[in-house]
Amino acid sequence: MVRRMLPGEKEKLKEEILHKTYYPRCTMRESDLKFVEEQMVVDLLQKKSSMEVPFQGQVLHGTPKEMSIILDFTGLRGSGSNIYHSFIYKAPKWRYTVKKAEDFLYISPVWAEFYNITIAQKQKLEQAIKTGLTSAAQSVADYELLSHDTRRYKEIIDYFVQADKTGDEHVIRSLFVDRVDAYTGEGYSMVTMARRWPTIITDFIRMKDEWNNVDKIRKELDVSAAEATVLKTKNSLYREWKEIFLPVVKERYARIENLARARKKSVDEYREWLKPYIAKFKAMREMDEKKPANWVSDAYVTPGFGQSEALVSTRLWVWRSLPIVESGKPPARLEKKGGKWEIYPYDEWAKAWKKLIEYKYELKFDDKDIDQILEDALSEKGLQAEVRPMYPEDLYYLLFDMPWVLSLLRTPPPEGVETDNLMIYPITTWIMSQNALLIYMLELKAKEHAMEHYINEIIGSKSIEEEILEDVQARFKDKKEGPGAWGGFKNRMSGAKMWLKPKVMRFVYLFIRPGPYEAVFFERVSKMYFRASGRDYKQVITFLKEKMQIGK
Repeated sequence: MVRRMLPGEKEKLKEEILHKTYYPRCTMRESDLKFVEEQMVVDLLQKKSSMEVPFQGQVLHGTPKEMSIILDFTGLRGSGSNIYHSFIYKAPKWRYTVKKAEDFLYISPVWAEFYNITIAQKQKLEQAIKTGLTSAAQSVADYELLSHDTRRYKEIIDYFVQADKTGDEHVIRSLFVDRVDAYTGEGYSMVTMARRWPTIITDFIRMKDEWNNVDKIRKELDVSAAEATVLKTKNSLYREWKEIFLPVVKERYARIENLARARKKSVDEYREWLKPYIAKFKAMREMDEKKPANWVSDAYVTPGFGQSEALVSTRLWVWRSLPIVESGKPPARLEKKGGKWEIYPYDEWAKAWKKLIEYKYELKFDDKDIDQILEDALSEKGLQAEVRPMYPEDLYYLLFDMPWVLSLLRTPPPEGVETDNLMIYPITTWIMSQNALLIYMLELKAKEHAMEHYINEIIGSKSIEEEILEDVQARFKDKKEGPGAWGGFKNRMSGAKMWLKPKVMRFVYLFIRPGPYEAVFFERVSKMYFRASGRDYKQVITFLKEKMQIGK
């Protein structure tokens, strides 16, 4: 199950990323970790893929340089969003999977109408979140008080039940001495009478309910007549108290337990009610939140001219399988649709990059989580057609990385205009093997889980309580003994192996092409895979140009 990292796990993971190398292409540096803290892990993969060729066979991830384009469109208000929505509804019909990777917005204060509506909505959401958190906090405080009283009354009921089953009432008698008789005053309580009769409390606890005769009490307990008289009176008071007190305890326990359950339920409900508010508030993410200095030198953001501006940005990943058919050779296909993988995508290369995703989002994925992601990828369907993100019989995929930026502009009268300026810059085409696509999908899943954890941490959901409890319980576990002489030797040899492996593998790679994927880049990848993607690239670009009315 995906979980948040415990304190200290991120630092351990950092050391593992920097010092453990699976393959030369997976070697990470301190600068790479700083890069992923500000940008996505996939951006680092794209950066390294552009710098490090030829590929070595463990993965295929490259871009044909000629299949990159910047589209810039200016039209009437609403035309930009029309183009965007027409594309995201058309792409699934072409059997593409469409996912949103990032988004943000910016609104100039000069645009009073749009700005006020946006800020007003954010303020309403913020107020609703604050009110809900306050109510939840108050409900928690009320629940703690009620649960404390419930525990005390339940404890008393348990004493009565035990006495009824065993016939031993010494606990109830002690309760009477401590919580009832002790408050009768100086000289009247058995606690103060102990100065005269040191064993009076013990004698009272040893008594039976049916002892009503002074002589019997004196003989059974071997006490004086004066003490026996006092014990008889106290025993009568005890029987009367027990008959009155037990029904009252039952009634109060039922009433308080009912209120405690209601408060506990209200806490959970408050938290559930807040989730959509926090999600909507987080979705209205402004670019200034990340780097407020972004607009200091931007010549396109000029509120001083009196023009109303707004920017909306969305980054789309659009992909589909890319079956490569060699001339004279039929494509490899499984006999059973949706059967086992031809090559399992979650290999050592994917495991190495998975650690970077865990480091950035402070999450822990185990192998079962990855298996579930792959299983979901085989069954997920798109909106318009039966579209699955991955196919077990296809090893390679085509992905378009498309950052959409919609600029809404309103200039002042009398010559002012209102326009939509839509830029898609740049549309980048990536050809990748299925293990590289798994990293894209894994980062999307990590962003979803990070969002869920963000909401749960704000509202203090029960899942966060369980994680904290697991952390506390882990601290009570017995520590393993340190490694002996043999264990220390094995650790030192393991460190030497980690240091030696990448250097040996670099030498080996000069003579062999390891890995299950295409390793011949210039002769095969560029001439077969890149060329095969040209038709899909033309289809997407032609559609966008037609919608923008800028020709083919």
